[in-house]
Amino acid sequence: MCILEETEFWPLRKVLQRVGLSKTEIYRRIAENRFPTGRSYGDGGKKKFWLSTEIKAWQDAVLRSNDKA
Repeated sequence: MCILEETEFWPLRKVLQRVGLSKTEIYRRIAENRFPTGRSYGDGGKKKFWLSTEIKAWQDAVLRSNDKA
């Protein structure tokens, strides 16, 4: 049986809390294609959100790569 995880839309502040990186570091990693890209919405596209499933998958990948090191 497959249970689908519910996807939440996380604002930047929740992503910061969840991953423990600074805003600057998150955007640096996005520019280097090493972090999920947020999606823009509202207020002329100035606000961003991230899909919780993408952030969790990124965290899992980081943990797996650390285990191999």
